[in-house]
Amino acid sequence: MDLPIVKAAAGNDEAFGQIVRRMEPLIHDQIHRLPCEGLEAEDLAQEALIGLLAAVRSYRPEGGATFTTYATTCIRHRLLDAIRRRGDQTVNEVPLEEDADLPDASADPALRVQEQEDIDRLLSQLKGRLTPMEYQVLLLRLSDCSYEEIATRIGTSKKSVDNAVQRIRRKFSRQ
Repeated sequence: MDLPIVKAAAGNDEAFGQIVRRMEPLIHDQIHRLPCEGLEAEDLAQEALIGLLAAVRSYRPEGGATFTTYATTCIRHRLLDAIRRRGDQTVNEVPLEEDADLPDASADPALRVQEQEDIDRLLSQLKGRLTPMEYQVLLLRLSDCSYEEIATRIGTSKKSVDNAVQRIRRKFSRQ
């Protein structure tokens, strides 16, 4: 198994940060593939991160899927759940990919409780390592907002957003 995945599954924040950076295009893609009108970009990014965390925690290579395939499914399921919770009926019209038959890590109630505890811990760690602005920037960036959109939403300059992104990268690239 990929070393950052093993480290992240054991609770290593830097390793999870590496996985987030590596999977950022996939997260953007999954967010934009679904009919998510009415959901805030920050909420979608947070749901995607939760799905990615679930993938890291429950991935087993012996299951036959690559981590990317498995993570895509976990992220997609988490986003679909968020849409369903909002009551959007169009979610039933979204075609599922071939890999959609992978197991849903949150189907077992005991796993759901563990997943929620892991999510709470991850979000707490992210908030603890990032400033409030950096945390907002991370969530918006994962939602595929441009620097200009982020700057407008949080009331700062594009340069401040770029500086925050660079600080986030430095914080999660240290080993």
